[in-house]
Amino acid sequence: MATVEPKALYGVSPATPQEKYFTVSIAQGGWLDSANAAGGRVSPCVASDFATKPTTLAESLKVSRGNMRWKMMTDSIGTRTNFKIHNIITTYASDAGDTPIGTLAFGLVYENPDFVPTTGTTIDGSTSTTTKALYIQDKIAEALNTTWKEKMNVYDPTTVSGTALAAEIKDEDVTAGPVLLLSIGEIVEAITVTAVPAFAANTSGQLSPTGETYSAE
Repeated sequence: MATVEPKALYGVSPATPQEKYFTVSIAQGGWLDSANAAGGRVSPCVASDFATKPTTLAESLKVSRGNMRWKMMTDSIGTRTNFKIHNIITTYASDAGDTPIGTLAFGLVYENPDFVPTTGTTIDGSTSTTTKALYIQDKIAEALNTTWKEKMNVYDPTTVSGTALAAEIKDEDVTAGPVLLLSIGEIVEAITVTAVPAFAANTSGQLSPTGETYSAE
C-alpha cells in the first residue's frame, strides 16, 4: 500500500496549515474566592453573561478580576505564535453572578506549533518542562501567579434610583493578584494540558522540515 500526497491540488499543500490542538482544563475549586485582589479565579465570563448579575460591587469585581486573568492568560500563551480558542466550557454551581467558577476547559489550536517550546523550567523551579503541553501549562500558571492592574468597565449594582435597582457600568481600577497566595505548585497542579495527536499531519512528508529549537523564556 502507498500514500500519494495530493500536493498539486489547486496549488495547495495538505501540509498547510500545520496546526496542533491542545485541550486545557483548570480545576479552580480550591482557589481563593475572597473579596480582594486574590479573588475571582479565572473565567472568560463577564457580569452580563450571568442569568442573575452580581448583587454587590464586591462580587462584580471578582467577576472582573477573573475576566482580566483570562485576557492576560491568553496573552501569555500566545507569546510565540498565533492561536485560536475552541469549545470553551465554564462550570459553575449556578448561573448567578455571585457564584465562583469551578472548572474552566477549552481547546487551543496553535497556528505554528514549531514555535511552541518544549524545554524550560516550571515557575516554581521544581520541574523541567519537556513537552509543548507542559510549556503551555507553565505559561498559564505564570499568568495566574502574577499581579495585573487595569482600568475596566465594571458592572455596579449599588446605584439605586427611587425603589428600583438601576445597573450602572463604572470605570474602575482593578487589581488581580495570584489566585493562590502561598503555593505556586498548587496552581500548576490544577492545570491539565493535553496534546491531541490525531489533530496533526498525517504523514512525515507533511511535517515541517525544521526542528524544535526554541527554548522557554
